[in-house]
Amino acid sequence: MELFHKKLDEIAEKIQYFEVRRKKIGELLRKINEEMKIEKDDEILDDRIIVKVPDRKFKKMRILGVDGGIVKHSYHGLDLILMRAVGVNFTYDEGKLKTTDYFPNSNPIPTPRIIFDVLSDLELNTCYNFERQILEVMTMIKSIEKFKPDIALLDGSIIPHYVPKPENPVLADYYNELIEVYRSLFRIAEEKEIILAGIVEDSRGKKFCDILMRKILPKLTSDFLPEIKLILEKTKDTNLLFYVLEKGERTFAFNYSQNPKIHPILREFEEMNERFCSFYIKTVEFDRPLRVDFLNLDVEDLIEKLSVALIQTSGHAGYGLPAVLIEADQRAKLSEKDLEMFYSNLISKLGNVATLFKMRRELRPF
Repeated sequence: MELFHKKLDEIAEKIQYFEVRRKKIGELLRKINEEMKIEKDDEILDDRIIVKVPDRKFKKMRILGVDGGIVKHSYHGLDLILMRAVGVNFTYDEGKLKTTDYFPNSNPIPTPRIIFDVLSDLELNTCYNFERQILEVMTMIKSIEKFKPDIALLDGSIIPHYVPKPENPVLADYYNELIEVYRSLFRIAEEKEIILAGIVEDSRGKKFCDILMRKILPKLTSDFLPEIKLILEKTKDTNLLFYVLEKGERTFAFNYSQNPKIHPILREFEEMNERFCSFYIKTVEFDRPLRVDFLNLDVEDLIEKLSVALIQTSGHAGYGLPAVLIEADQRAKLSEKDLEMFYSNLISKLGNVATLFKMRRELRPF
C-alpha cells in the first residue's frame, strides 16, 4: 500500500507539473496575440492565434444536424446490429428557434442487420464503424435535399474516421461504399453552397500544437522556449486550449493535413483534399473547446458564419455542443433493450437454434 501511495503522489506531481506550464503557455499566447500578427499561408488561414467571433445574430438561418446510434452483439454463429440515424433541422429567426423538423421522422424505426462473415474482433469493430458512418452520411445527404439548410453539421469529423483501408475483401467493399457516399456528400455541399462541418467533441488531435512549434515559437524570444517545446510535444490541442480560449473565441483556421496528397483518407478525395480545414472554438463558458472540421468552399465569410452559428446555437453553459446535434443524438440513440427485443423476435420465429446461442461467457454458472 505504501508503494501504491508513493506512485500515486508521483503521478499527481507529474500531472500538476504539466498543467501549471500549460496554463503559463496559455497566458503567453493570449499576451502575444495582442502584439503579433502571424503570416497567412497555405496552412494557416488567419493572421491571429486567437480570433474573436463577432457577436451578431442571423436574421434567418437553417441549421441541420445528423447523428446516428448503433448497438451490436455477438452470438454463436452471427453478429446482430441495430442502428438508426436522424436528421434534425432547426430554423432560426432573429436568433430564436422557430421550427424543428426531422428526417426520416422524430422516432425512426431502427434498421436491423446481421453479419455472417467470419471477422476478428478488430475487423468486426471496423465493420460496425463502416455501417454507422454510411448510414449517417446517407441520412445527411437526404436531409440536405429535403431541408436545404444553410449549415449542415455531422457529429464527428467531416471525413471518414477510425477507418483504415482494410485488406479483408469483405471490409474493402464497405470501405469503398463509405468513400463513395462521402464523395456524394461533398459534391452536394459544393453544388448547393452549403456550409458543411463536423463537430468533434472529444478531439485528441495535436495539429494546433504542432503549428505552434513549427511557426510561432521560432518567432519568440524567451528563456521558457525549450520548456514550452517539451510541453507542447506532450500536449493535445484541447488540453492546451482550455487555458487559451475564452467563450466566443476560436483559434486560427488551419489545413486538416500538412500533406493531404499522402494522407491515408484525404488522398481518396483528390479533387478537393486541400479544402479540408479545422479550427477550435469555445462556444460556452464552462466547457472545453470543440474541434470543427469543415469543407472550405467558395462561400462568402464561411468561417465567420459557421463560428457565429456555433456560438448562437450552443446554449448549455456546461456542454459546448450545438443544440441541433444534442437533439439529433437524443433522437438517434439506441439501448441494449432495443437489441434484446430484436434478438427475442428472432428467437420467437426460429426457436433457440445454434446460430443464435449466446456466448459462453454470458452463460457461466459461476
